[in-house]
Amino acid sequence: MRGIALVLALAARLAAADVTGAWVGTVVVGDPGNGEKITTTVKAQLEQKGAAISGKIGREHDQDLEQIRNGKVDGKTLTFEVQPEEATAPMVFTLTLVSDDRIEGGMKGQVDTGNITGTVLLTRVK
Repeated sequence: MRGIALVLALAARLAAADVTGAWVGTVVVGDPGNGEKITTTVKAQLEQKGAAISGKIGREHDQDLEQIRNGKVDGKTLTFEVQPEEATAPMVFTLTLVSDDRIEGGMKGQVDTGNITGTVLLTRVK
């Protein structure tokens, strides 16, 4: 009985996790021109207020990061858009908070050479 209570307490804690903070990781996309995989190191600064997510995300070495738009959290699922200059449509991110310190998922969008999809992995900066 005690084990069940511990599991339920842990599940409640994960469901209520706050993603506010600094994150680093990678985005791996397939080049629409030749299909080669491109890995880009990224950083994000997220702020959660209730179910709303705001902040910025971009390449690790860029000074100006892209503004997050239409960000929301539903359970462990985060969704948001960014509109980089090189994109012809917003990049849509659909991510899952797999632990307090790890977010995984995907992104999709369009650039002038075609549609792109990618895999996203972010780790909280401590």
